[in-house]
Amino acid sequence: MHLATSGIRSSPRRVAYIYSPEYVELASLLPSNIDRSKRVHALVEAYGLLKLRDLCVVSPRKASVKELCRYHSRDFIDFLRTVEKTDEYQNGDEDDEQIDNLEEYGFRQDCSVFEGMASYAEYVAGSTIEAAALLADDAFDVVIHWDGGRHHAQKDRAEGFCYISDVVLGIMELQKEFPKVMYIDLDVHHGDGVENAFQVSDKVLTVSLHHFAEGFYPGTGSGKNLSPRSKAVVNIPLKAGLSDGNLNRIFDGMIEPLKESFSPDAIVLQCGVDGMAGDPLGKWNLGFDGYSHCLRAILSWKKPLIVLGGGGYKNSSAARCYAYLTSVVLGRDISADIPEHEYFEDYAPDFQLQVEPRRQPDENTKEYLEVVQALVIEQSKNVQLTNHNRV
Repeated sequence: MHLATSGIRSSPRRVAYIYSPEYVELASLLPSNIDRSKRVHALVEAYGLLKLRDLCVVSPRKASVKELCRYHSRDFIDFLRTVEKTDEYQNGDEDDEQIDNLEEYGFRQDCSVFEGMASYAEYVAGSTIEAAALLADDAFDVVIHWDGGRHHAQKDRAEGFCYISDVVLGIMELQKEFPKVMYIDLDVHHGDGVENAFQVSDKVLTVSLHHFAEGFYPGTGSGKNLSPRSKAVVNIPLKAGLSDGNLNRIFDGMIEPLKESFSPDAIVLQCGVDGMAGDPLGKWNLGFDGYSHCLRAILSWKKPLIVLGGGGYKNSSAARCYAYLTSVVLGRDISADIPEHEYFEDYAPDFQLQVEPRRQPDENTKEYLEVVQALVIEQSKNVQLTNHNRV
């Protein structure tokens, strides 16, 4: 049995996939996602997708300090690049000044310092910048970077498991060639870092679908009380138990019209999969259908596209979903049976690719989605004005 993609056996798209074994080793050190990168790329490779003529594997690269400081503050970048080499960190003997600096730059709580952190951040940022440059050079139509999508990092601090804002840096690189960029965030957590970077720009539309509830990280993205300076920001706050069917309806009824209104020249998709059923940090109940529906729709727009990863804290589920979405980009059907490979035992007991939704009620009722629709329309007024004023 095979899982169908679009019914097309091969892709006319020029697709790049950012990957190297060395980069995977680094990304697998990320404290919030230990060894996830290894599982993701191993499963994609086990399905034979990296050997297809439709796909070109592109080596990751490090971002320079100059590139990182196009968005981030120099003080933050200097600290990020040197903290793991300090005697205090090496000896585990932090003084008050070191503790204050760790707190100031976001390395005390959910973004703890780890060996290889600086190289990891430089590679994540450089690889998303490279993805943007490849699109700007018209070398590819779609670039996949599953280790990117760090959407919480701020200008001068790490936040929410995100040590660097590769997304913002990638969008800035796209802007060299593409006047208007649309950013779509499917992560269960609000894409606050990216929104903060571009909220006063009318050239970058940020759209975030996310779980919103009291006490749920990061606590922003209500869709209300936006700054009067906000130009092209749309938040879609959702309740627990979001199902594939409702995600599909939200995308078709709310995001498609935003795309028509904004008329972007390029797209960045942050595809965090922590909304999948069974994710330990998520509150939603998604399988593959919702994510793939959104991805297929975006592919149908035929705009230059970067596809990024993001959240996803059950390694086997994240690997399953990213392998399947890679096959969707390529227009290839893949087997519903997990192929034998190094991490085969992780997929016991059924060894099936699909992640099935659970018996969790979807609290996003028809009445609530009508409220959200009205909220989106209200937020989109500036987006419509932007498009109407376009020359």
